Amino acid sequence: MTQNNNVNYQQISKSNTTNKALDIDDSWIKKIWEWADDFELLDSEIPRNKEVLLAITKLEILEPDLDEQHSRDVYRMDYIPDELTYLTNLIEINISGIHSSHLPQNIGQLSNLTKLSISHSNLIALPDSIGQLSNLTELLIDESQLKELPDSIGQLANLNKLFISRCQLSCLPHNIGQLSNLTILDLVHCELRELPDSIGQLHNLNKLFISYCGLTHLPDSMGQLTTLTQLDLIHCELKHLPASIGQLTNLNKLYINHCELNELPDSIGQLSNLTELFISHCELKELPDSIGELTNLTRLDLIRCDLRELPNSIGKLTNLIELNLINCELRDFPESISQLTNLTKMNLTDCKLRDLPDSLTQITNLEWINLNGNPFVNLSSKVIEHLSTIDIVYGWEK
Repeated sequence: MTQNNNVNYQQISKSNTTNKALDIDDSWIKKIWEWADDFELLDSEIPRNKEVLLAITKLEILEPDLDEQHSRDVYRMDYIPDELTYLTNLIEINISGIHSSHLPQNIGQLSNLTKLSISHSNLIALPDSIGQLSNLTELLIDESQLKELPDSIGQLANLNKLFISRCQLSCLPHNIGQLSNLTILDLVHCELRELPDSIGQLHNLNKLFISYCGLTHLPDSMGQLTTLTQLDLIHCELKHLPASIGQLTNLNKLYINHCELNELPDSIGQLSNLTELFISHCELKELPDSIGELTNLTRLDLIRCDLRELPNSIGKLTNLIELNLINCELRDFPESISQLTNLTKMNLTDCKLRDLPDSLTQITNLEWINLNGNPFVNLSSKVIEHLSTIDIVYGWEK
């Protein structure tokens, strides 16, 4: 017998011996039942029948619908017993309300697990064995005390969704770039200040959501995420976007909300597939001329910015359907606005507009316009006549 065959034989023999031992000694099952009884878990959550328990593929133990304050102060259970890791048929685990700071160290034994969701816990770390969950496709950790991810996280080669929310996570491990099948990365209410350069290795990433983090900058390697279709940056401390963002040629939605952004890079015009650009509650004072190169843009939102004027190149956005300029410092429009012939909705609420250009009358597809909160002094008769042809007009009496 070769050495490799001998090793395989020993592994199989050991596995068979372990399974037989579990069949003979079912004390571990009794421990699960004792745990379930202690925390008054329902039979539908932890079956008290041995055969049914052993065949279980989905473990779901959720907190009852309580008011917000009460549900934060109490937990459904104190801990998760190690014996649960013997339920090797499990495909999905969804548990909320764990007082313990740790998961079972041998959770890696659950080799069939595809989804792991833990919410409302005192979890401070994930066991290293989590990297052994070779079939895991979704990992969700919400509302915990998690401070870091283990390096073994990079071994989850089949992971395609990673959601980490409301925790104390301050950094991502460098080997997160090894998650080659990751398509969605969602980081919400963490303490992240930066992303590792290896983030650029996530070549299958489609959606990246970073919200309520202390992120101050994005690495240049972001430009390598060429499959990215949606990027959300909300309530971060970003002042600039890297020039490499222009390499995200498959990006179709870019949302920047409540950041400290004061300018856009010229490379923004290279986002040839961008259809929605939303910038809100920022210190943005102007748009680069390259904005006119976004010829597939259908919606542009600029809300509560310091924007004082629009570049003439705005007229090149001939596919624009909706334009929302709300609570900005705009005084007037460029004549090129007339080229936005596909525009059907325009919201100009609470800007500093004193008049509207006659070129507005050439936007004949306009169906809805809001002019509320502008100090109009004298609109031309031509503009007034045009407003009377629009179906819905706010802020101007027809």
